[in-house]
Amino acid sequence: MVEIKEIEKGFLGLFASKEIDVGQIIFVLNGNYFNEPTRTSIQIGARHMEHYEGGFMNHHCDPSAKVVVKEGINEPLVLAKRKINIGEQITFDYETTEDQLNNPFKCNCHDRWIRGKELNWT
Repeated sequence: MVEIKEIEKGFLGLFASKEIDVGQIIFVLNGNYFNEPTRTSIQIGARHMEHYEGGFMNHHCDPSAKVVVKEGINEPLVLAKRKINIGEQITFDYETTEDQLNNPFKCNCHDRWIRGKELNWT
């Protein structure tokens, strides 16, 4: 359902290898948890998870996917926020999960700094 592809030299992303409907589970996040964020971790509660495919989901302010923690389900889900076409990049908004990014950056969407929920200033 997903594949990792080069976007530009040295920069990778996660792409849909088949059409994904709105609300569909793209994958279940499972992996190793750490107390501190890394450049590719996804924050789940107070801890940070390294997941192989999840580490290749890039940020977008109007993302195609979202990370969801559902009650009664042990592992977080990555769900499609909208229909995702074959070959389209799968992205999520880092500021919906991360309190503070390990590696803040200037967003290509709106040219503002992405730092995390707790440090969201322009």
